Amino acid sequence: MMENKQVGIPTMAFLVSNALMLSTPLKALAETCEADNSVFNMNMPLLLAVALIGPTVGGLLARQRRVELERMNEQLRQINTALRRQAKIESYAPTLSYAPVGGRIPETEVLVDPKKQELISQLKSGKNFLRNQELEKAFLEFKTALELAQNLKDPIEEKKAARVLGLLTAIKRCFAL
Repeated sequence: MMENKQVGIPTMAFLVSNALMLSTPLKALAETCEADNSVFNMNMPLLLAVALIGPTVGGLLARQRRVELERMNEQLRQINTALRRQAKIESYAPTLSYAPVGGRIPETEVLVDPKKQELISQLKSGKNFLRNQELEKAFLEFKTALELAQNLKDPIEEKKAARVLGLLTAIKRCFAL
C-alpha cells in the first residue's frame, strides 16, 4: 500500500528553483544590469576625489587644533605656576599679575617687594613663636609686623597682625590678674 505523502513548501520551492535553473541558460543568470550613461558612472572619479579630500582636510584641521590646544595648555600651566608662586610670596592675592602670553617666566623674574617679604616673614615667625608658646617673642614679632603693615599701607596684613596682638594682650591680662 502506498501512502500519500505531502510535500512541504520549502521542498517545493527548492524543486521549482532547480527546475528554473536547468531550464534557463546560465549566461542569463550571470548577467548584471548596467546603466550605460549613468550620472554616477561619468562622475565616479570626481566623487572619489571628493571622498578622499574630505577626510584629508578634516585630519589636517584636527592636527592644527591639537597643536593649538597643546600650546594654550602649556601657557595656562605657566600662568598657573606663576600665580601659585606669587600667592605663596604674598599671603593675600588681589595684586596678582598675570604672566604674558609670549613666553615662559623664570622664577627669578617674579617681582617681590622686600618690605612685603619681611612683613610675611615677621608674621610667620610670630606664628611659630605662638605655637611654641613663647608669647613675649611672638608679641614683638607681631608688633613689628603691624608697624611694617602700616608703613606699607596693607590693610589685610595689618588686620592679621592687630588681631593676634589683641589676642596676646588679652592673654597677658588674663595671666597677669
